[in-house]
Amino acid sequence: MSLLTEKKVVKIIMDYGSIIFGLKHIIEQFEFIENVVISHGLDSDDVERMKPDILMLQDSIAYRYASKLAKWKSNGIVDHIIVLYDKDSELRVDQLWKCQIASYLPSYSDAKQLLIALEGQLRGFSIIPTHITEHIELRQKSQKSMHLLTQNEQRVLKLVAAGQTNTEIAQAIHLSVRTVETYLNKIYRKLDVRNRAEAVCKYYQINAH
Repeated sequence: MSLLTEKKVVKIIMDYGSIIFGLKHIIEQFEFIENVVISHGLDSDDVERMKPDILMLQDSIAYRYASKLAKWKSNGIVDHIIVLYDKDSELRVDQLWKCQIASYLPSYSDAKQLLIALEGQLRGFSIIPTHITEHIELRQKSQKSMHLLTQNEQRVLKLVAAGQTNTEIAQAIHLSVRTVETYLNKIYRKLDVRNRAEAVCKYYQINAH
């Protein structure tokens, strides 16, 4: 038996049909759920009027309305948000993470997974698959490394990522080629990379959206 005593309202928003009906059918069987409302596409006025206990959105919709979701969270319109993603979707974690959305669930989840996710969310736990946790940890580690770079080193790395040669970089920021090479060696050491290609990968990893 669920420890949750108050009945909750869930709103599910997706762009396509069959999965949303399956999710509704499963979730409305849980004893702590009062009602499950579904819709195709996000209607802001409807959500603000309804104020669901849990809002579940397809990942592509969450990306499009990330700033609005953050506003709803801060204003108490919606306390709990779960992003539903497909097997083949590229989950852009960072954009949603900044909006305080910390729960992600496959849209093809079974009843047990959905029950654990909903109860966990209502109890204040984040639902984060392992591959997303690893992405976040890697991003945070990379950001810490970036802070070790001086302003000039960051400028050099940005130009390297843009595909410029050492000579072009030297001309762009009015330094000697030897100084640019010195900066690059310092960048490699601080970012724990071995060469130009790895430095560029680390740059895009840090600045991914």
